[in-house]
Amino acid sequence: MTRYEYSGVTVPVIIQQVGGDLRLRGQEDDMLLVEGELAAVEHLGAGQPYLVRAAGDARVIAPEAVPVSVQAVGGDASITGLAADCDIQTVGGDLSLRDAGTLHVGAVGGDARIKRVTGNVTVEAVGGDATIRDVEGAVAVSGVGADLFLRDVGGDCIVEQAGADLVLSLDFVPGREYRFSAGSDILCRIHPDTHVTFDLPADTALQLDVEAEVIEREDAPNRRTIILGDGSAHVHIGAANRLRLVGEEEDYMVNFGVQLEDELEARLSHLEAKLSQQLDGLDERIQATTIRFASQAERMAERAQREALRAAERVRRTMEQWDTKPKRARKAKRTGFTLEGLETRGTPPPRHDPVTEEERLMILKMVQDGKITIEEAERLLAALEG
Repeated sequence: MTRYEYSGVTVPVIIQQVGGDLRLRGQEDDMLLVEGELAAVEHLGAGQPYLVRAAGDARVIAPEAVPVSVQAVGGDASITGLAADCDIQTVGGDLSLRDAGTLHVGAVGGDARIKRVTGNVTVEAVGGDATIRDVEGAVAVSGVGADLFLRDVGGDCIVEQAGADLVLSLDFVPGREYRFSAGSDILCRIHPDTHVTFDLPADTALQLDVEAEVIEREDAPNRRTIILGDGSAHVHIGAANRLRLVGEEEDYMVNFGVQLEDELEARLSHLEAKLSQQLDGLDERIQATTIRFASQAERMAERAQREALRAAERVRRTMEQWDTKPKRARKAKRTGFTLEGLETRGTPPPRHDPVTEEERLMILKMVQDGKITIEEAERLLAALEG
């Protein structure tokens, strides 16, 4: 198992790619721990972030106070205990997140469970079900493929599209923005002291289990209005098959939200145990891989050494031949890469193998060391090339 430990970490941590599952946990101290299958950590320098990659599953423990960015996870992701900002771009499987400062989620292929965020939450796309609860800031969701459950959101709350049912348990506050659209039903739990106005399409079916005033609007025949209390808060419904308003004691809505969370929890609860089991068996696999790579590297090194020896011998022979030529011939003017003395001969010069990279580097090193001049290096290259 590949393992990295760093202390005094105060800069962001960027998890660039995890091929399997990711378990990310924040802790109070300034330690960064990374372990996983063929994991790699790169620190770009003082004040720069740490870059983390793993070919398979990975476990990361990071300081809770540093921002974390997760760019790509192939499997499931379980993230807990972060106090700073968290940016999650792509998760192929399910996402479970508890505790973060602010949160941005790009795309989740499976289900998403988000809980306890002190800042704003932005979600672009979730393929399956999603639950978002206990958010002190605003929530903005672009799209959820199936059901969405929202509970206890302190700021604005906007859902552009929920593919199936949308379940709301919110304290509607005047002055905040609430906009929702769903492919199926919108079920909203109403507290006794709620004062809110719902503006919804006229063709949306209604089921009211609480006292409310329904107004058919003459100024907008395609819309209708539902008023509870003084109607000081405003909710805009873009699309829904049915709007159902239920009381605080309604069990169906509570059970629905609990069911979504329980399903997600059941799928993700074994992630830590699975990661531990898989990571425990990595030592033998990585050792075998390391031995194979080491053997390949040894063969490559031997081959490179042989090539370098051949290049050195060729340069040596050429310089010996060059030194044995008359001084006048060595100083002869050159046209292109051939000597004028060779051009005047009746027969073409013998063909040689092209100059290798090792020979060029060796000649450049000789120039750098002051053993030959630049003009002599050019003539030597010309001689090697025939």
